[in-house]
Amino acid sequence: MPEKTSPVITACILDCPDACSFLVESENRTIRANPDHPFTRGFICRKGARLFERLDAPERITRPLVRRKAKKGLHRGQQIGPVPEGFEPISWDNALELIAEKLNRLANQPETVLHVRGHGYRGVLAQASLNFFEALGASTTHGSLCDDAGIEACIRDFGALDHNDPLDLLNAGRIVNWGKDLKRSSPHTGLLVHEARRQGTPVLTISPGGDGSDGWSDQVLRIRPGTDRFLAAWVMHQLVARNCVAREVAQAVAGWEFFRELLRDMDAESLLRTCDVDIRQAEELLEWYTPGKAPANPTATLIGWGLQRYRFGGQNVRFINALAMLSGNIGRTGGGAYFNIASGRNLGRWRAASPGRSGVPSRRSFLLPTLAWDLEWADPPLEFIWIDGHNVVNQVPDSPAMAKALQRPFVVCVDAFFNDTARCADVILPPALMLEREDIVGSCLHHFVNHAAQAVLPRDECRADYDILCDLGARLTPPVSFPEPEKCLQTGLSLLQTDLESFRARGFSEAPHPSVAFAGLRFAHPDGLYRVPASLDPEPDDDPEYPLRLLSLVRGSFMHSQIPENEQQGLPRVMVSPDSPEFSELDLADSIYLATPLGRMAVHVQLDETLHPQVVLIRRDGWVSLGHGPNAIIEPHVTDMGDCAALYSQCCRLENR
Repeated sequence: MPEKTSPVITACILDCPDACSFLVESENRTIRANPDHPFTRGFICRKGARLFERLDAPERITRPLVRRKAKKGLHRGQQIGPVPEGFEPISWDNALELIAEKLNRLANQPETVLHVRGHGYRGVLAQASLNFFEALGASTTHGSLCDDAGIEACIRDFGALDHNDPLDLLNAGRIVNWGKDLKRSSPHTGLLVHEARRQGTPVLTISPGGDGSDGWSDQVLRIRPGTDRFLAAWVMHQLVARNCVAREVAQAVAGWEFFRELLRDMDAESLLRTCDVDIRQAEELLEWYTPGKAPANPTATLIGWGLQRYRFGGQNVRFINALAMLSGNIGRTGGGAYFNIASGRNLGRWRAASPGRSGVPSRRSFLLPTLAWDLEWADPPLEFIWIDGHNVVNQVPDSPAMAKALQRPFVVCVDAFFNDTARCADVILPPALMLEREDIVGSCLHHFVNHAAQAVLPRDECRADYDILCDLGARLTPPVSFPEPEKCLQTGLSLLQTDLESFRARGFSEAPHPSVAFAGLRFAHPDGLYRVPASLDPEPDDDPEYPLRLLSLVRGSFMHSQIPENEQQGLPRVMVSPDSPEFSELDLADSIYLATPLGRMAVHVQLDETLHPQVVLIRRDGWVSLGHGPNAIIEPHVTDMGDCAALYSQCCRLENR
């Protein structure tokens, strides 16, 4: 009987803060958590545990394809196995020669080439496409569909993006969860909160609902969507009125006198009316943040990424940060305000070389949240677009406009499935997926860097992105070259006190960061002081034609749009409160549509008593081509800072006809 091989220590490289360490057994194609990893701690979510279903899916594209007929777009065509209708297989040599010919023709017009890169997978070698198109001087994108409003807010406040070690949550006296879905968005944060509760730490959750927070909290406070800054301002108004801000805290705040007067001049009743919170609930929250009333250990504040996806999302985060600061909970064990950290801050970056190119001093850049519209007005127009790690048609607001913008240029899509973006491509290149390639990955939550070892061979003709672009670069005139993979990985580890051989053997390394961020109330601004917001902007007026707010919230079973087609049959489900002002007007036996000023989609309505009455909830990232994509009717609005998509400020209504 053959000897059983040891499991491979590898890691998740998907767009998740937890960045788990895996043990993979290729023979029986199973994935389990690495019990020796200090943060993974023997648990992984079902998204990671089911990854082999994605690798082995019969509809996976496993060889290069080229479009031969059929119009590009979001129309639903029949897919026969891994070769979609309108495409035919092409060899790697012919595919890359075709692409190289297009790029060589545009060598003197790099601004007509656009690179769109997402976070479908992360890592050191995953930087390949970023480095490749930077060497070409191609156009790029800026802004975010995710978290940049909150990132910018934290940098403005603290001077740097940082927070306490998440394991420090176990030292908290109380935990306020401000809008984080502890069940779906970061399971290990949820586990830490659960463990803290077992130790006796009470948890209060503030959100518009839809996050299953009742099972994770001792108290739940429902808030009108997008108005978190007003509730935080009310609590600070009370702290100032009751002289509860400690002298050492006030001395660490730049512009303290101005901010104190700003808070004093606010109308307390108006603040609570705006966020739809009654005085009893507000007083309970105040007690959690009042120094001297809380337990000996301070209050930790978790800030969800959803509350910064509104037009004033950055301001939401800044006022919550300020509340954590003024209440004396920053720079202390058991306290802190947790938003995120940069997943690449512990990784060195390698570069591509193209000695024959003069370089472009300033690359043209398009704003990602408005990309669908901006490409229509690009001057000069785009001739070539390369898309990898990003189902961009599905993810950006106004998906049909994005699909239309891809009709004219030559589009290369690096993807394993015939999703909304691949349907708009001229060439589809099949990448090796997670477990089929080696990489090194960091986390935007904890301080560990993980080795993502190759656990299985790439399926059929699939190739790692690094290899694809290395081959393509050699075909260009002048060529673009990469360092050897080993050199890239060594560069990636250059900020850590470890070598590549030891790192591979152990599977991870911890970056040397303090467990408490901003200890001693010393901040990363040049003067060492904390910064507070200069104003509290009013909430936009309600639209009487579209009185509800559409929240497209995170899924628990699948990572973003990596959803099998068989899971998207029938009508998408939306959830509303039985107290919703429009629910009583609906005929549930008739067809129901979710409508916005941009259009409408057919839906199935279910009730959720935990939701705020103004909320319509849909689980995000369903495919537009299958009638499940809410971004088809979401308008391109931008947040107050960070150039982030204000996806949750979309007004909507429910209607029968």
